[in-house]
Amino acid sequence: MDEQPQTPGKPPVPPPATSLAARLLNVFATPGEVFEEVQAAPPTTANWLVPAILAALVGVAVVLIQFAQPAFAQHFREQSAGTYDGMVKAGKMSQADADKFVGIIEKVAQPAGCAAVVAGSFGRVFWWALVLWLLALVFLKTKFSYLKAVEVAGLASMISVLGSIVALLLTVNFGKESAPSLALAVTDFNPKNPVHLALAAANVFDFWILGVMGVGLAAGPGAVCAGVFFGGRLLAGPAGVPDFPRHRDRSARGNEIAASDFPGTKPPANCLQLPLLCPRATKAKRSSSSPSSASR
Repeated sequence: MDEQPQTPGKPPVPPPATSLAARLLNVFATPGEVFEEVQAAPPTTANWLVPAILAALVGVAVVLIQFAQPAFAQHFREQSAGTYDGMVKAGKMSQADADKFVGIIEKVAQPAGCAAVVAGSFGRVFWWALVLWLLALVFLKTKFSYLKAVEVAGLASMISVLGSIVALLLTVNFGKESAPSLALAVTDFNPKNPVHLALAAANVFDFWILGVMGVGLAAGPGAVCAGVFFGGRLLAGPAGVPDFPRHRDRSARGNEIAASDFPGTKPPANCLQLPLLCPRATKAKRSSSSPSSASR
């Protein structure tokens, strides 16, 4: 009996286009869908420029509000004076000179902080884009546009914007520079203590943005496995990310995945382009496309 011809698979449907505001908000909840859209769309400067501007504006507002708080200004003055106490006690500097330097620091700290925040907001986007691009190039042997990596890093920086707002609220509440990290559990924070510094480095939003960028790396062609391992597991957990493949489906129908292959859940966005990460869906499709042994 003649074998049943296989119907060629349909090309993957690109994700629907959304507005810039929707992408900036959806990156918090569904970063995978946002980065799938970014990958399929032509380069868009607004995807990284607007988040960088927002990060700069929020950062400048944070610096201005912090120095307007009397408790923060007093704490900053005490820290600045403490850097010269040892030199004054050792006789290397007079108290008058120390007070003079502290006054200069207080005058330049606010404008210097604003300038550093603006430069860091833009530099951070291009730095993380370079990291993502090099990860894909060196370790994953995958080439994709650096501008796409800039867009991914820019959209992911919206997490940093939210983190800056939370840090501002904590600073106003505690009267000293604070961040959403494990250092909040330390009553008397000492910047010279390596344990305290390690706790301060464990920032919740830093882990969040790393996970989101990992999902962005997963949206790149050929980089899904490492991207899911890098970030998707951290964000969605085992239930939200498909397992790694144990076989490859080279048939044309392997590119088409139906929602029925994932009963009760929405199929992962990566499966629209690289079904090799979805062994259950690929196996179901292959079994439905192959002729049964009874017909033979």
